[in-house]
Amino acid sequence: MEADLTNLTDSFRQFESIIYDALENEQSSIVKGVKWHLGNMETEEENKSIQSSGADPGADRIPDKNYKNWSTNIQFTPKYTYYPRNREDIINCVKIAKEEGLKIRCAAEGHTWSSLSMTHSFLLILDENLSDITIEKYDNGDWVVHAEAGAQISKIDKILKKNEPPLTIESMTVLDTVSIGGVVATGSHGAKTQSRTIAEQVVGLEIVDANGDLRKISDEINPEEMAAARVNLGLLGIIYRVSLRVKPMYNLRMSDTYPKLATFSKEDLKKLVMESDGVEIFYWPFNASNKSTDSSQDSLMVKRWTESTDEPTLNKLELALYRAAQKAATYFANYYYKLLILDPNSTPYYTHLISSIKSPERDMVWQAPDAIHYQAGIDNILCQDMEFAIKVDDDFGNVITELNYIVDQLTAYDEDPEAYYFFPEVLSINDTKFYGEFCQNIAKRWIDKYKARLFLMDGHYCTRPHWAKSWEDIPNIKDYLHELLKERTERFEKVRKNYDPNGMFFDNDSIRYVFYGSP
Repeated sequence: MEADLTNLTDSFRQFESIIYDALENEQSSIVKGVKWHLGNMETEEENKSIQSSGADPGADRIPDKNYKNWSTNIQFTPKYTYYPRNREDIINCVKIAKEEGLKIRCAAEGHTWSSLSMTHSFLLILDENLSDITIEKYDNGDWVVHAEAGAQISKIDKILKKNEPPLTIESMTVLDTVSIGGVVATGSHGAKTQSRTIAEQVVGLEIVDANGDLRKISDEINPEEMAAARVNLGLLGIIYRVSLRVKPMYNLRMSDTYPKLATFSKEDLKKLVMESDGVEIFYWPFNASNKSTDSSQDSLMVKRWTESTDEPTLNKLELALYRAAQKAATYFANYYYKLLILDPNSTPYYTHLISSIKSPERDMVWQAPDAIHYQAGIDNILCQDMEFAIKVDDDFGNVITELNYIVDQLTAYDEDPEAYYFFPEVLSINDTKFYGEFCQNIAKRWIDKYKARLFLMDGHYCTRPHWAKSWEDIPNIKDYLHELLKERTERFEKVRKNYDPNGMFFDNDSIRYVFYGSP
């Protein structure tokens, strides 16, 4: 009897493992059924990142292949596209470009809204073919993960979890389908308050320079070069490998609450931030009523993380089912969001409906990477995105002021180590009317308002856009950044010329303007 029970238990665990693996590999019938129901199979394939194009990564240069990023707002046709499989392929590509006088830019999963990857010369796609990952323990007890530039964050997380002991990256983007090379090169960030940008967790980089030489960069070798390389925008060369400091796995308690917009104060926010490991605040317009655009009764969504010694709320199978349900929900959401483009007057109805579905308060414990990547399927919803970093006032009052300013504007349209920065982010579904004009007005306010503080901070800037988000169409933004970052770009240039003296990787008009001023 006991043997039968043991066999039954083992069989169930094996079955559970099969289900978990299937869900984790996106073979879930739930997700597939939703795709079929919404007729999105074909659309999804069209909108996948370029690495899924079916091109043989080992093929020679592919001429005149059209490229479009994930959100489809950036499209261009480089002279050649190349999918390197290893370090030697990258080196050979650089040597060919040097011989033929070609420029080189790189792309990964295509989640950058700005034109950083744009080139009409030679485009390298750093994808899953360059995704080898190893883990190393230093003599001082520190752990480091070494990942090739094309490794997706989800793959890095899985390998770190399977290590003994399990490990995790301290802070990372919510989206885990992005690649580590792109995340680091663009200065991307997570939501952990004390972790700053992801680039500051980087302890080493391997970059192929304009001569085709593999250069190793770290604080130990050359701290000035490492400072430039951490957010290099692809201007020093081609990132081959990234080394990140990681730490033993820990758990985070993640809670969702819904305070009223009208009564959420700077005191509430400051207390929340000071007592948490991370905070994100979301606002969906017109969520209080299905008929009115009056925001006075609207609620915010506050997502908060605090470190916890409690065990995770969900087991592996429950977590996989939860993620599958999240992915399925994003397909439905994308379908309904598109209806808003066709009928903007229905926005209060749909936002109120979605808010009603998503609004129960939650309090759950997760392993750190599962809490950081709290939403699966985000990239199923094509959108536009503008984001700025702004220094927080001591009393947090400017955060509330800018939040309320954005809300008010909606109805008008059919280096200080102790400093905190907040990252206001404005997202909208593709093809939303007036989105560009709306963002330009918001950005102009932030630039004009916080630029005056520049001269009170010994040259430390107070606000700038996120390089990977939409910023290039903001009026006068390039002149502003040229003035703002002049000292930094001059320091960066001294390093860059050692890696790329003839500008092989400098093939972006916007960045050229920021560095050198108006053409």
